[in-house]
Amino acid sequence: MKKAALALGLVAALPLLWSCIGGWGFVHDQPLAGPYRLVAVDAREDMGVCRSLEGGNCSGDGLPDRTVFAAGANDRYLVIARHPSVFGEPLNKAVTEYYVVERSADESQPGSRPTVQGPFDQPEFDDKARELALPGFTIVFDDLR
Repeated sequence: MKKAALALGLVAALPLLWSCIGGWGFVHDQPLAGPYRLVAVDAREDMGVCRSLEGGNCSGDGLPDRTVFAAGANDRYLVIARHPSVFGEPLNKAVTEYYVVERSADESQPGSRPTVQGPFDQPEFDDKARELALPGFTIVFDDLR
């Protein structure tokens, strides 16, 4: 009887323990445009872009991941700036990459895949912004910038 009560207590405490060590949910989850979201799983340095799918899943689909610090959108494009980083290594803010994601009418469909251009450096991105009339960065995470 004592073993059963102990096991039941451990099972009941497991969700609390798991949430304390970052096992469930996102530390950041913010809509960007359409099905696109800015999410960070365990730490803000994990910030990336994903596409919402049915059932609450979020697919990367080749979208920029770790460490997105700025994004913007209009009805045709997403713009994303990030400091490329490797899990377990310190964030290096000296390097910035820019991406352009072309939006489509079927972007919410599970079988579609977004067209991602980049990475671009600053001058290349500035040229692309003029050429395509890209939106500005409306979401900026100063702590990751």
